[in-house]
Amino acid sequence: MYLNGLMMKNLLLFTALIAALSGSAQRIHGYAKAKISGQEAFQLNDSTEVFAERTERGFTVRKRVWVANSSLSKGVIMPGSALFNERGETIGQTLGADVPLSGAQPSTERKLRKHQVGTIEGEVRATHLQSGSWPEEALADLLNAKRSRPFWEDAEVFFRDFGFTELEATELPEALAEGGYKAFLLLRRDASNQANPRFRIIVVTRGESAIQSIVLEGGPLELPKFKLTESASFGTVMHAQKPTPAYKEALEELAYRNIPLTSN
Repeated sequence: MYLNGLMMKNLLLFTALIAALSGSAQRIHGYAKAKISGQEAFQLNDSTEVFAERTERGFTVRKRVWVANSSLSKGVIMPGSALFNERGETIGQTLGADVPLSGAQPSTERKLRKHQVGTIEGEVRATHLQSGSWPEEALADLLNAKRSRPFWEDAEVFFRDFGFTELEATELPEALAEGGYKAFLLLRRDASNQANPRFRIIVVTRGESAIQSIVLEGGPLELPKFKLTESASFGTVMHAQKPTPAYKEALEELAYRNIPLTSN
């Protein structure tokens, strides 16, 4: 019994680590110069959010960017070109290597009509990503922490810092809306050139008192106080309390609503 419990704990630690090493809310240091084939390719402003995936030598980072048409040649961004976000703000620049703009499409943003939007990709070291910017790790810390003040004070900071969106009651399945639940959504941004990417994390709370359930695109987190963990086709569902059938069905519906037909 003890051995099985220890093995399960180690498995949860491993899957939590894997989940934390892939996502869209990581922030990059301004000194980091992403490389392509060993050549310095682009540099982003300090604390810019990126999508990061673990590799044998570090991390592959991706970022959805807007680039002026005049800076492109056959789908490649020329060295020394400015990189913009959807608001037309400069968030970085390309360096010496040619940088492909993957999935490039004409921009529909009013300020960026003479631009293309797509994703760029490069390799960085682990130290180039800011510590504490992995939302899965931060969520586990939030839920496992000993409280010295109301839970919601810390929860609001977490949701704000990691870019979660609170869904309106009209956006929730009926069973969740009528039950007084709140839902917070973190999208898998920057992984591809999709304007509406799939979810990365969904957090459902009982009003402003506590977290009831978590839906993860990856594996489970180590949350000793949570009563039930289930695998699903869209990821992992973790419940603080045993859910009713109607609640479970509503939560699955919410997850599927936030997976586009062409998911990244």
